[in-house]
Amino acid sequence: MIAIICAIASGMTIVLSRSINGYLAKKIGPYQSTFFNYFTGLLTSSILLFFTLLPAFKNISFTKIDLMLVGGIIGVFNVLILNIVVSKVTPIKLTLITFISQLLSGMILDYYIYHVFTLNKLIGCIIVIIGLIIYQSADIKVISNEEINSF
Repeated sequence: MIAIICAIASGMTIVLSRSINGYLAKKIGPYQSTFFNYFTGLLTSSILLFFTLLPAFKNISFTKIDLMLVGGIIGVFNVLILNIVVSKVTPIKLTLITFISQLLSGMILDYYIYHVFTLNKLIGCIIVIIGLIIYQSADIKVISNEEINSF
């Protein structure tokens, strides 16, 4: 149950963080907002590490940590891309597109790393993509009807 609550909180904070970073990017630029995002994240995680996780470093092999740093590099590009895109796409559309991308990349990683592929996962992903297309077409129809009524 705790894992589900944490997953829900993670999803909510991702959307909130993306919106706040996008707003900051409008004010000071995407590169600067990405820097401040990671700078404040470094400060916060350093404080948390100092008070809670410092003993955990005894079990880490620093010879294999270089591969783990790739996640941070990918995270920087993720935040930078989202800071650029967030002002151009509505939050619900951006969330849906991001979710579909996560589904597809998760399925690809499951297949290549764990050699796991199920037809149910593929069908579920296709259903979500169809839902996004229907959602997009509903927006277009509403805009068209509003424009017609405004004349």
